[in-house]
Amino acid sequence: MQTPIEWQEEYSVGVKELDDQHKNLLNIINSLLLEKQEKITGDKLSEIISSMVHHAYIHFATEERYMEQVNFPDLKQHVLEHVSFILKTLELSLKVKEGEGTATNQMELLTYLKEWYSSHVLGADRLYVPYLRAKRVT
Repeated sequence: MQTPIEWQEEYSVGVKELDDQHKNLLNIINSLLLEKQEKITGDKLSEIISSMVHHAYIHFATEERYMEQVNFPDLKQHVLEHVSFILKTLELSLKVKEGEGTATNQMELLTYLKEWYSSHVLGADRLYVPYLRAKRVT
C-alpha cells in the first residue's frame, strides 16, 4: 500500500469544473493506492482502471476545450501528453492483469499514476493557467 495523494490548493487551476475533475481522478488513483497489493488484480483492477480511463477521457476533453477557448499555444503537446497517459495506463494495467511479475508491475502502475498526477497537474496544467486567467475563465 502506498500513501495516498492529498488534494492541495496548489493543484487548483482556478476553474471549478476542471478542479472537480482533477479531484475525481485523484480519488480514483487513491482508491488504487489504498488497496492491498493482492486485491488489485482481476476484476477490481479492471473496474478501477476502466473508471480512471473513462473519467480521464472526459476530463481531457473538457480541459482541451478550455485550452482551445483561450487559444493556448501548446495545445497539441498537451493533447499528446493526455494520449500518452491513457496508453501507458492501459499498458501497465494489462501487465498487472496478465500477471507478469505481479508485485513489480503493480508497483510500477501505482508509482506511474501517482507521479503522473502530481507532475501533470503541477507541471503541464500550470502552463495553461495564465491563459485562463487572462480570459477570466473561472
